[in-house]
Amino acid sequence: MNATTNAARAGARRGWIEFRNSMRAPEDVVYYVIGAAVFVAVMWFNRDNDVDGAGISSALLIFPGVLAFNTMFAASYGLATAVATEREDGTLLRAKSVPHGMRGYVVGQTTRVTLEVVFSLLLVTVPATLLVPGLWGSAGAGGLALMVAVLLLGLVACVPIGFAVGSVFRSPRAVGGWGMLVIAGLVFVSGVFFPISVIPGWAQVVGQLTPMYWMGLGLRQALLPDSVVAIEIGESWRTLEMFGVLGLWAAVGAVLAPVLLRRMARRESGSVVQAGREKQLQRV
Repeated sequence: MNATTNAARAGARRGWIEFRNSMRAPEDVVYYVIGAAVFVAVMWFNRDNDVDGAGISSALLIFPGVLAFNTMFAASYGLATAVATEREDGTLLRAKSVPHGMRGYVVGQTTRVTLEVVFSLLLVTVPATLLVPGLWGSAGAGGLALMVAVLLLGLVACVPIGFAVGSVFRSPRAVGGWGMLVIAGLVFVSGVFFPISVIPGWAQVVGQLTPMYWMGLGLRQALLPDSVVAIEIGESWRTLEMFGVLGLWAAVGAVLAPVLLRRMARRESGSVVQAGREKQLQRV
């Protein structure tokens, strides 16, 4: 077994250990549970509200958006915060000093994020299935297969964004400040929780450039009745375009993220990490 494979295996093991440790931390579990409870409560309160022109309840329209949002949030914002944190505390510097360490680091973070996404989606899906009537009524075997495909491709498209953003910002506080503004903007322009056709034209154009919009569209196609297509742009699911845009995001990210990570790693040194720690202590 070569060194690259060993690094990947070690990274995957590290990702599993970090996820397992997170599940043992009460504050992390509470964070996941509260986030899921909020989404489930919103769907439950909207279970009897109908969407004009769609023939379904607002809860059913919201559900695919929740799946898309949770995937994007963990794979981009959450991952970017983790990368910036480990850049500041010296973890990345240690990974850089080990042969194939950065490869193992990327595999580890990807493994951890994937497990977090699966866990967060289950926390939403299980209670929503019990509380929201007709949640899976339109999703046959083909719909479920499409849902899994869209979620996997969306995850692959968003993970490089997290690595790229985390490599640009030097501290998790910077990611937290600017990141939340970006996330809020993406939610608005992507129409992930409501039909994008109801927002201004310029926002529709911007929204269709984001992976979140196309994840939401693909998941609505997978889980909702065909009649819902009437409220989509052009009254079409645009399946080929959906896979094409998500695939393009994944391809561009796969090329760009390693370049940014390597560039960031070259700039890391013990003195840089120490300076960052001193700044952190001064803020405290």
